Amino acid sequence: MAVEAVRDLFDVTNTREVSLVSGAHGVNELFSLALPPILPLLISEFDLSYTRAGLLVTVFFSMYATLQLPAGAVADRLGQTRLITVGMAVMGTGMTLASVAPSYPVLLGGVALSGAGGSTYHPAGMSLISDIEGAETEGKAMGIHELAGMFGNMLAPVLIGGLAVVTDWRIALGVTAGVGLLYAGAFALLMEPLSSVDTPSATTTTSQSGSAERRGLKRLLTDVWEVTRIPLAWWVLGLFLAKLLFTLQSYGVRTYFTSYVVARTGLSTGIANGMFFLFLAGSALSTVGFGALADRFDRLDLLTATFLGAGGFIVATAFVPTSAVVLFGWFFLLGVAVYASLPVVNTLASEYSEREFSGSLFGIVQTASGLGGAISPVLFGALASRIGVQSMFPLIAVTCFVAGLGFLVTGRCLGEPVQRRKEEDGDDG
Repeated sequence: MAVEAVRDLFDVTNTREVSLVSGAHGVNELFSLALPPILPLLISEFDLSYTRAGLLVTVFFSMYATLQLPAGAVADRLGQTRLITVGMAVMGTGMTLASVAPSYPVLLGGVALSGAGGSTYHPAGMSLISDIEGAETEGKAMGIHELAGMFGNMLAPVLIGGLAVVTDWRIALGVTAGVGLLYAGAFALLMEPLSSVDTPSATTTTSQSGSAERRGLKRLLTDVWEVTRIPLAWWVLGLFLAKLLFTLQSYGVRTYFTSYVVARTGLSTGIANGMFFLFLAGSALSTVGFGALADRFDRLDLLTATFLGAGGFIVATAFVPTSAVVLFGWFFLLGVAVYASLPVVNTLASEYSEREFSGSLFGIVQTASGLGGAISPVLFGALASRIGVQSMFPLIAVTCFVAGLGFLVTGRCLGEPVQRRKEEDGDDG
């Protein structure tokens, strides 16, 4: 019975395609956490201040955030599969440059190039999953997609940090770059064109997809700026805010997790990082489980509940006994709670997307994610400096409560366009 339940979580329409796209997500997330495990080594190598070392991460995510919106428009015109391949190749090339950098400016340039390549993935990959999966399985597909991303996150400190300790940080980054370049080649060879994938609307959209793939460079450059193909509606703002608020709370917890545990409990950094690993494991499990729930329950209600639940768990963390055994179990549950809203937000975005602007829509949504990732560490770090890291977690929870209560009050404004479009599609049929 348990085996059947687990199998059902991964039962999607296009298994191979979802697996390949999700694998690309894992590689992308591996690159996004490539620098933190080796920052102390970079500081020593290039005689950096913490400000200049932190700038490396900021530059990566700044490129990652600002280029996602145009990348979404490019995905709609060039084709998602092609853009994912090119993006991973650029990401790997940038990390290769960083691995051989003789100076800080060259290192910064390599990181910026890698971030630019990474920016292409989410608008293309998430819109591709949205396009190839129907309403009955898109939640599961988004859950699988996020699970692969979490595995990429969990691999980063093990692969990059471990190699850097055993060998050298340059070898660690070089191996990471090789992983990206190899997967780019494998993805290009194994991923079928979207027009041949078994989609619910394949018969009516094949010609559109094919024509989009064949558009010339001049037309492509013009179309990049035509983001207004997305309807100007409240639900676009709602999806943007949902992803922004999720990223603010999740990156706040993730960035200062180890510092919080050490400050509150006095445990060693190694034990705190072990708890962090379990937090990420709980996050991975959450993305699959709540992705499946998003296919069964009202997504707006589920989004409200997951935000409020995350806020409650974050606040309760301040009162959990400081026993190491208790905390290991608690932080696993905290990972489940904090990341529960992620697959729900993504599935909701998928529900609203249409093939002709799905890349642009996910570009907007992921721009919100990039902005949240850039703002959260600075915002909550400044607060931690003023009031202490232990008092910061309840402030992170405020973000969750604002999001949950906001969608509780205004969520129906987002629901109307979905229901209306479904009714119109039914009438057309």
